[in-house]
Amino acid sequence: MSNKIKKIKRPWVFERKPFERTRTHADFDYNARKWRKLRAAQLTQFPFCKHCDQLNIITIATVADHIVPVKKGGAGYELSNLQSLCKKCHDKKSAKDK
Repeated sequence: MSNKIKKIKRPWVFERKPFERTRTHADFDYNARKWRKLRAAQLTQFPFCKHCDQLNIITIATVADHIVPVKKGGAGYELSNLQSLCKKCHDKKSAKDK
């Protein structure tokens, strides 16, 4: 006799894989390994906020921002469409993009 507990399939319960999270945009996966690597490469190559730098303020960038938003047709996985921003500048830019 086996000591395994029999798993009951409940069709009314939506099953998620552990790595799946809710996405902020339906057409772009910010949890994808490809995006995480690209984001890390962008922030390593350009560690300071681009907008603050134009104002002669040195601020560490924490966000890899799409210059042209993905939902408006911007390339999701292109370094040429990314810029490093601090959270404050990213929030300002994102509010204008809506």
